[in-house]
Amino acid sequence: MDKIIKKVAKKYGISEFKAELIITSQFTLLKKVIEEGDFKSTRLKHLGIFAVKKNRFKYYKDGRRKKECDGEDV
Repeated sequence: MDKIIKKVAKKYGISEFKAELIITSQFTLLKKVIEEGDFKSTRLKHLGIFAVKKNRFKYYKDGRRKKECDGEDV
């Protein structure tokens, strides 16, 4: 990932910090949308469509997998 960040920073004449923010921002947004849980799918241009199957939500709570044996979050 560092190579990509350096190439983007050099190509567009911006700092590596700004390039990293630009690159990771779409994944941060995708994570936020998925955590909210009320969506059908989310498309990231040139990467694809991301979705969570409805039957998988029962295994997760607040972004963490829930242990079935003792009921504690891991």
